[in-house]
Amino acid sequence: MKKWIIGTVLLLCVASLSLAAPWKIGVVGPWQTEGGMWLKQAVEMAAEEINAQGGIRGRQLELIFQDDENKADKLTTAITRLAVREKVDFLVGGFSSGAVLGALENWARYKLIWLGTGAASPDVTQRVAEDYERFKYYFRVGTLDSVRQGMGIGNFIVDHVLPTYGVKKIAIISVDLVYAKQIAEAAAEICEANGMEIVYRDYFPMGTTDFSASFRKAEEAGAQIIIDAIVTDDGIQFTKQWYDLKVNAALIGAIAAALKPEFKEQTSGKCLYETSVYPNGGPAPLTTQTLDFVDRHVEKYGNFPGFVSFPAYNTLYVLKEALENVDDPDDKDQVIAALEQVRFPLGGDKGVAPVAFDENHDLVYGGQWANGIVFQWQSDGQWRAVWPDDYKTGTWEKPEWVEW
Repeated sequence: MKKWIIGTVLLLCVASLSLAAPWKIGVVGPWQTEGGMWLKQAVEMAAEEINAQGGIRGRQLELIFQDDENKADKLTTAITRLAVREKVDFLVGGFSSGAVLGALENWARYKLIWLGTGAASPDVTQRVAEDYERFKYYFRVGTLDSVRQGMGIGNFIVDHVLPTYGVKKIAIISVDLVYAKQIAEAAAEICEANGMEIVYRDYFPMGTTDFSASFRKAEEAGAQIIIDAIVTDDGIQFTKQWYDLKVNAALIGAIAAALKPEFKEQTSGKCLYETSVYPNGGPAPLTTQTLDFVDRHVEKYGNFPGFVSFPAYNTLYVLKEALENVDDPDDKDQVIAALEQVRFPLGGDKGVAPVAFDENHDLVYGGQWANGIVFQWQSDGQWRAVWPDDYKTGTWEKPEWVEW
């Protein structure tokens, strides 16, 4: 009788410990890069907050980090280690599209739910469309894919600049990379569909230092707006030369370096009037939590959150939302169904950027959901959101030297 009682007590203790076991979250990213630092900081911040609030369903979050060095083979190895050796419950992260695409086939065998924080190629979530049963475990929490970033640029030009100023002629000057081309051409397609003309195209190689000939040819073609998509640091010199030459065309596009406060110093203050799209994030009132998150991030880490910080922070809150709305959190199909229903709407108090997933587990674009938020470095040296109107903290300014 006593043995039976002791055995029962032991079983109850084991069960209790099992219920209290933490959620093991594998986090992958390139930790030696700025983007990897942003990703890691934001995930850590969210985990600390959730744990302080009692965790998810009474279980704490344990983060297990693996460096993928932005390489497909390293990411593949990292995922295998997390799935097999660490037996993580969920996967978060990923930065490079090439690395993620290269690792998807191996990852799919583990049926491990993955909340992505980058990898903006449309090809990533296209895998879900092509083979839902195999790839349904992947959700892109951010950022907006490259095409939708371009759509944000095009929609801003058509929605605001065209009706206000009547501009009709567009040039494209962009770095010669697939990702950048997808952004620029998606913007151009929207402009052309609304009666605007692409009068000049130039895709320059990485490392270019003199853009004067490109600017001159754009002006000679009559361009009134230059759409740029420069995801490399070439955007710093590009912007400085545009400012110095007082090119007679507004600069509107996607310069990655411009999406942080350091850009002002990097350009020696020659960033004024530069306008770039931010892929569903940034210091604007996207939800009631966004601006507070920016302030808390700066206070905690001493640096401004980058574009990957917003989806990285959101991942754990998206997961929390889903897990707290299922009967059995160990049933992956239930969790996937719950993730598909997650909504962090405009003006809501959940997350730091809007989230809703489409049938391919990509972000729903536009309206109250994910947006390309357009920011401008304004004449007073401040960086403000200028579009969409729901998020704006300032009004877009035409460069003072541009004559339309």
